[in-house]
Parts: sequence; structure tokens; C-alpha cells
Amino acid sequence: MKIVYQDFGAAANVVITNTVFEFRKHNRVVDTTLFLVPEVASKHLGFFIMKTVISGKTKHVLRAYKIALRETGRCQR
Repeated sequence: MKIVYQDFGAAANVVITNTVFEFRKHNRVVDTTLFLVPEVASKHLGFFIMKTVISGKTKHVLRAYKIALRETGRCQR
């Protein structure tokens, strides 16, 4: 799983990329992030290489990034 934070000043993105073989882990991270940070929007792309872009204001997206990293750590146990 690859999680990238992109800062554009007033707006920001978090890009979560994963393969289809770990789709449950990908969906868990994305769903938890969107549930805990409702101020952001998401866009899902791809099938074999799943990519989700979470965008919004910088402070909300930074919080979403931290939650995504924490949830990724929980899934690896």
C-alpha cells in the first residue's frame, strides 16, 4: 500500500494506491478515513491498480493522512 500526501497550499490531496490483491485492506483504510473526516471528498479510480484520491482543505486532508497511516498500521498486524 502506498499513501502519498500532496500539498497545494489551501487545498491538498492524499493518494492511496494498492493492488487488487489487497482490496479489503484498501477499502478498510479508505472507509475509516472517510468516516472519521467527513469534510473531504474522494474519487476512486482503477480496478487492478486501485487508486483513491481524497481531497479537500489542507487541515482536513492532513488529518485524513494521519488517520490513513494509523489504519494501515492496524491492518498489518
